[in-house]
Amino acid sequence: MSLFGKRELDMGSWWHSVRESAEIILVCIAGILLALLLLRIAFPNIDKAWALPIYNVGASNSALDDITGYLASIGYFAWVPLIFWMYVFRKTKHGWHSAIVLAVAIVMAMALVELLKAGFNLPRPYQPLNAPVVPQITPKFETPSPINPGFPSGHTTTAFTTATVILGRYRNWGYLFLGIALGTGISMVHLGLHFPSDVIAGAFLGTVCGTFALRLAKYREGF
Repeated sequence: MSLFGKRELDMGSWWHSVRESAEIILVCIAGILLALLLLRIAFPNIDKAWALPIYNVGASNSALDDITGYLASIGYFAWVPLIFWMYVFRKTKHGWHSAIVLAVAIVMAMALVELLKAGFNLPRPYQPLNAPVVPQITPKFETPSPINPGFPSGHTTTAFTTATVILGRYRNWGYLFLGIALGTGISMVHLGLHFPSDVIAGAFLGTVCGTFALRLAKYREGF
């Protein structure tokens, strides 16, 4: 066996995975582009108008702020204990393989989030600090506040990637994680860290990554 040997390369599975996921991938790409072109570029006031009511729900420094903060953290970090649990403590190949599928999907999601953030370089509601896009919004939970661009939401992307994979491998549990993913996206707006467009794009991006990893697993022996 060779780590980088040409004889063990398998590009065919990638192509089949893309073909089988084509409809979902195209829908998600369209969703990301619509969030970008309509809400961020063409009608940014709608994005701001949606953000403010969600941000203003509940009193300042209320228990709701703490709840949404913890919910967002759960949505973002849930994949870590899940991978460890499925690979280390489960005794079936389904569990081990599910851990690998989730790990691949998360790595893909994180890489794409960073590429898109750098490529679009779109501000969060409170950025730039000397002239914020929405002066009425200041971050409620994270200290120090994130300084990287906002589009798409990394927390939301990761949460939806996790939910998509778990839904595909453990359907009954998947609905729970889908609820956590939705809560994560709403929480990121309530906490003042993202616009709705960032969250919408993150949800679609996470769905793409999870779907692709699931389809790719179908072409791996025993998955």
